[in-house]
Amino acid sequence: MHNMPAAAKMQAFFKKTFALPFLRLLATRYGTYKKMTMFQINEEKIEIEFVRLAELILLEKQLIVNEARFNFTEIEFYFYTKTHQDSFTHEHKMEAGKWRFHNQGFDVTLRSENGFGGILIRGVEYAGKFTNGPRRVLFEVMQYLNGVTEVENKIGIISKEKENLKIFNTFRHGLDKPSPNLKCDNPDYFKKAKYRFIVKPQSFDRKQFADSEVIAKGFNNSNLSKEFLGYEIKQ
Repeated sequence: MHNMPAAAKMQAFFKKTFALPFLRLLATRYGTYKKMTMFQINEEKIEIEFVRLAELILLEKQLIVNEARFNFTEIEFYFYTKTHQDSFTHEHKMEAGKWRFHNQGFDVTLRSENGFGGILIRGVEYAGKFTNGPRRVLFEVMQYLNGVTEVENKIGIISKEKENLKIFNTFRHGLDKPSPNLKCDNPDYFKKAKYRFIVKPQSFDRKQFADSEVIAKGFNNSNLSKEFLGYEIKQ
């Protein structure tokens, strides 16, 4: 900086002091900056970020696939950093807010300065039909793509009028073994972590939602269990 010509110094000062703040303000006003940062994770409060995104996605967002608009009903969070060693997370180098397809279904990618992760889409609802299970969801939404000779498809996450729904959170489903490539000092903590968020569970197809009573018992609260299932169970 000390060796820069005066004109270059002035240009750098102007950019830092005036141009960048103005561009951020402009982008925020028109939504661009917000879209860029929506799926960026603050590493100092990762679990709070999960709650923020769960409320946003489940209550205020829809998945649009051409003319079909799906409400999100079930999602799971995965995120890995040195200070949050969730080694059940899939490694990737994609930027935040991208679709990532894999053997289990599909994610919305998450990033931080030093971390990576994703939001696994486990449940959706369209026109009164509820679909649960990440692969079933993927197969369901892909049906609404245009024909193979039509290259124009519209798919993405859009805003909707905010719903007033109760969000339940519980353990993630079907975790097997953590990745051997990711260091984790406490895998049991992350295996039991309540990073799965659900709305409208009473409407789910019970054949697709086989662990519903296991989840309800895990609340250790008979009223909450009944609210979750719609009926009473023995604790």
